[in-house]
Amino acid sequence: MILPTVSAKRKTFVRVYTVPDFADFVQYDNSFVLENGHIKVDVCYKFFWNAEDGTSLGYALQYVNGVDKGDQAMLHGYGIFYSELLSKPGTITYKIGNNYDGDGFWAARLSLVEGSGYFEGLKGQGDLNFDLFAFEFYLDYDPWL
Repeated sequence: MILPTVSAKRKTFVRVYTVPDFADFVQYDNSFVLENGHIKVDVCYKFFWNAEDGTSLGYALQYVNGVDKGDQAMLHGYGIFYSELLSKPGTITYKIGNNYDGDGFWAARLSLVEGSGYFEGLKGQGDLNFDLFAFEFYLDYDPWL
């Protein structure tokens, strides 16, 4: 019997710290209260991305939609990272899904959709570490090295 072998590509762990752009954080907020008291969420936020050593990598605009029921929220959307490094121009587009259970627990999962320019072909996924306010990516390679 011949069994196929499966080669698993090892992912590289990359942590990117996200910092709200306090001077221009809310790009827009079209959220509104529904008749049942829940909130229909439609927002865009701006975050700076920094490497672990503090180097500024660029910024991301994150678009979020969903319903906030007060004791829980189911949110989803996407983000676009814009590199501000002259040696590494391009973007990274990612999907994001959030949930909140009212007991203070947030979770966020990210999936890279595509990259452009320097980041073309980059693949991976990640989670948002709310304790560190950082994305913890598992990527094919570290594009910022």
